[in-house]
Amino acid sequence: ERVYLIRRGAVRLSRVHESGEEITVALLRENSLFGVLSLLTGQRSDRFYHAVAFTRVEMVTAPATSVRAAIEADTTVGLKLPQGLSSRILQTETMIETLTHRDMSSRLVSFLLVLCRDFGVPDELGITIDLRLS
Repeated sequence: ERVYLIRRGAVRLSRVHESGEEITVALLRENSLFGVLSLLTGQRSDRFYHAVAFTRVEMVTAPATSVRAAIEADTTVGLKLPQGLSSRILQTETMIETLTHRDMSSRLVSFLLVLCRDFGVPDELGITIDLRLS
């Protein structure tokens, strides 16, 4: 029912599987959107996510109905939506590619490269991924 835009920080989105296991579906960074499914479909979504901040987060939120009205009133607002969603699509495609590696070490290396690209902070020793991941 609400749309969220991360202005600063990192957020993990997860869902609880039927088995009770929590599954991470996305790691989001600044300028990422979430909560847009009902906005795009025009219907209330039955998909519920848990959002957990990895870092200090600053975000903007608005009711999906208000965002939809803003898009209808100003086409430039509507053009920003695909830009925000494109990073999620790219991340999903990258994760699919990562998960298709057969052995665990290849999956781990691929995942660490994604984390370096999306969340890495260069320093004198290399790249630091300052996220608390299990």
